[in-house]
Amino acid sequence: MKKLFPFFLLFVPLMAAGQTPETAKDPHIIDGLTSVAAIAGETKTPETVQDTAAAPALPEIPLWKKKLYYGYNFDIYFHSDSKKDSRENGWSFALTPEIGWKLTEKIYLGMRFGGCYANYKSSYLVSVIDTSYYTDLRIHVGSWEVAPYVRYKMKSLFNDKVGIWLEAHLYAGMDFPRVTEGKTAYTDYDGLRYSTTYGFQVSPVITYQFNRKSTFQIFFSILSLGYSGTMYSYAGHREFSNDVIIFSGKLSNLLSNQFTPGLYGLRFGVQKSF
Repeated sequence: MKKLFPFFLLFVPLMAAGQTPETAKDPHIIDGLTSVAAIAGETKTPETVQDTAAAPALPEIPLWKKKLYYGYNFDIYFHSDSKKDSRENGWSFALTPEIGWKLTEKIYLGMRFGGCYANYKSSYLVSVIDTSYYTDLRIHVGSWEVAPYVRYKMKSLFNDKVGIWLEAHLYAGMDFPRVTEGKTAYTDYDGLRYSTTYGFQVSPVITYQFNRKSTFQIFFSILSLGYSGTMYSYAGHREFSNDVIIFSGKLSNLLSNQFTPGLYGLRFGVQKSF
């Protein structure tokens, strides 16, 4: 009897005074105990569990918000171009917004468009009959360009935070030069009204993803390869020129031992997701 006494004490809290274990199963008593536990915040009835499971899920992000992106890029370049009888140096600044579509996680299709301002100083060796002399020009150029592109991710680093891409793009645009200093006679700018540029370019791009909506990108234009063509429209005629581009410099200049990379500068920007 003494051994059974401790086990009897375990059942005492579940029974009302003067009740047997059978009467303790009365539903009214069980409901009373449940109410006390609910007040203490320790019990979830089947009804409350069902309400929790039926809570509305967060809305899914639409496909176009996952795939579509936009951005803006800034170009700051120092330009150097050497020829047999002339040399041109200067700088340029461009703002080029972009919009694109993430075809897959590794392939992006997009298009950049925008305007540019350039300031050049040119020095020409002018030969007239038996006389040769140098003339210096100051040229201001306003231009616009459109460039569709495809970009492929070659490597991901640091848990996909850093991406190494290879981009190929086509481009076409127009330049509108204005000579503010010097005499244009017998130079490339004599009677020049505008020029049309076109070509393609392949260059590496490195990106860094800050968060789901913002990605920083930097273009290594100094490592670009491609082709460039230009149509010059003068007052009475047109001229054409084209060249292969290696490290942003002209192949013809490389073959004539006058090669200098055509662009020293930086293009950087930010891509934004919706």
